Amino acid sequence: MLQLRYALVILASVTACASGPQIRRLGEYTASQPTFTTPANQKTPREITVNLTSPAYVSALFVVPGRGAVIVYPNDSTTETRVDAGQHAVPVYFNERPFNRDSMLAAIRRETQGGTRIPRPRDSTFARSDSARLGLRDPGPGASPIGYLLLVASPTPIPYSVLRHHVNGITIPIDDDEALSTVMKLVKASVPEGTRVAGYAQELDRS
Repeated sequence: MLQLRYALVILASVTACASGPQIRRLGEYTASQPTFTTPANQKTPREITVNLTSPAYVSALFVVPGRGAVIVYPNDSTTETRVDAGQHAVPVYFNERPFNRDSMLAAIRRETQGGTRIPRPRDSTFARSDSARLGLRDPGPGASPIGYLLLVASPTPIPYSVLRHHVNGITIPIDDDEALSTVMKLVKASVPEGTRVAGYAQELDRS
C-alpha cells in the first residue's frame, strides 16, 4: 500500500544523493577492512569488486532506510562465500527492477494537489483501496531505486538461511546510520556470539 512515509523516504534519498554517494565503515572494520567498487556502466550492478586485507566469508545486502534490506549475495545456501585477501569479483543478484520514482512522486503529487487524503499509517483499508485506485503497489526494498549496498565480512560463515530469516520482512529505521547499524546487528545475530563482523556500505542510485 502506498503511504506518505515512503514518499518521504524517496524525497530524503533524492536530497542525500545530490551531494554524492555516501560511504560508511561499520562494525569491527579493522578486522578485514572490506571495500568494494561497482562497474561504472551498470546502474544495477551484476558484480562488485571486493577487496579484503585478510580472508573472510562475505555477504552483500541492499539496505533501504525506512524500509528494509534484501540479500543480494549469495543467492542460495550452496554458494561458497569465502574470499581470499586481495581483489576478487563477486556476483550480486538484484531480483527486482527499480521502480520509477519520478512516476510515483508525480502520482502522489497529483493526488495531494487534487485534495485526496493521504492515508494514515493505521488506516490500512483506505490505504489498500487508494493504492489499487492509483495502480501502484507498495514496493519492497529490492525494488527501491536508491539505497545502500552493504558488504559484510566475517571470519566464520554467515549462514544464508539464518541471515535471510533475520532480515526478511524487518522494517528498519529511516535514518541512514541507524538503518545500517540495525542491519549490522541482524548480521551479527546470524553468526556465533563474539564474531568480529566488518561492514562497508556505499550509497547506490539505480535510477
